Amino acid sequence: MQCFVYGSNLDQDSARRCRGIVAFAVPDIGLSFKGGFVGSQTECEYMSLLTFLRFVEQNPKVFDGSRLDILSDAAAMVYQVSGRAPTTSLADRYLPTVKHFRKKLNFSVFWIPQKDNSAFEGIYHLPPLKSAPPINTRLTDAPKPKKQATELKRGRHFGI
Repeated sequence: MQCFVYGSNLDQDSARRCRGIVAFAVPDIGLSFKGGFVGSQTECEYMSLLTFLRFVEQNPKVFDGSRLDILSDAAAMVYQVSGRAPTTSLADRYLPTVKHFRKKLNFSVFWIPQKDNSAFEGIYHLPPLKSAPPINTRLTDAPKPKKQATELKRGRHFGI
């Protein structure tokens, strides 16, 4: 199964830690994720890969033991993860976690041009990242309606 990851910081100086984006996409299942992250270019690239691998680990039924071909336009990261390029001290912080996932998941990482990266599509059309209040996803905590819903019976409601 082809999967795409993309990470980028939004500063001219890619080594500087600033707001960035981590994204991944799995076209075969119609999945696209984009989120904010503060870090350097390299940190954003590695976090996009690690975020995707965590997602795969937490959703085993979706990926059902499939072999994953992870495609990224981050050449240095791809070649460092594949063992075909020397690592930096920054990459050395992330590589043990990648190796941990490699023991659990069946994946390979390959380089592709940015124009072919489905996780990159539309990134710069997103609204600016800004702080937002926390979102409550527990619907059981929603307030109860004060007035009971009207029970619909046969009659003029249905034109009978």
